Amino acid sequence: MVFEHVANARCLELANSVPDRHDGDRDWLADAETADAWAATLGLGRVEPLTGPDRAALIDLREAIVAVFGAHVQGAPIDPRALGALTREHTRGLGRHGYVAEGGAFRRDWPVVWDGPSLRAAFAGSAVELLTDPRLDRVGQCPSCGWLFVDTTKNRSRRWCSMEMCGGRDKALRHYRRQRAGASD
Repeated sequence: MVFEHVANARCLELANSVPDRHDGDRDWLADAETADAWAATLGLGRVEPLTGPDRAALIDLREAIVAVFGAHVQGAPIDPRALGALTREHTRGLGRHGYVAEGGAFRRDWPVVWDGPSLRAAFAGSAVELLTDPRLDRVGQCPSCGWLFVDTTKNRSRRWCSMEMCGGRDKALRHYRRQRAGASD
């Protein structure tokens, strides 16, 4: 199974663990084997197998992230319950993985081997950072699949999760519709 990571923000990678938000017939966190395979592709290093409660908590956090950033993209009010869930998970994460001084700078004290609570701490921390970052204005949502992403293009022109996944399909569909409309004239 191939897991695409195109969001440019760790928290949005969790949000995108449902391959198609509009026709959500798959969920990469739904079963242990797929969730473990997905977690291994995050580039964090070794991840312990996720338990059922770990997966359920990740799904809850994912839905809070989707609610917060999805509302932001749409210009809608942020659900205080979703923001509260995100804040609580971030607070738990800080209690478990604070900061350490290293070479005159500071960094989060992340584990060598990741478990469910550590993953939630990383995703919640990423979400809180993005909420307070100027890049928040660059968060977008793919109209085809619903994935969230940070637009890193120079001219802020990104429309899809990726050209390979949804952009090409959308362009081909528009071309087909133009051809049909021209043929019926």
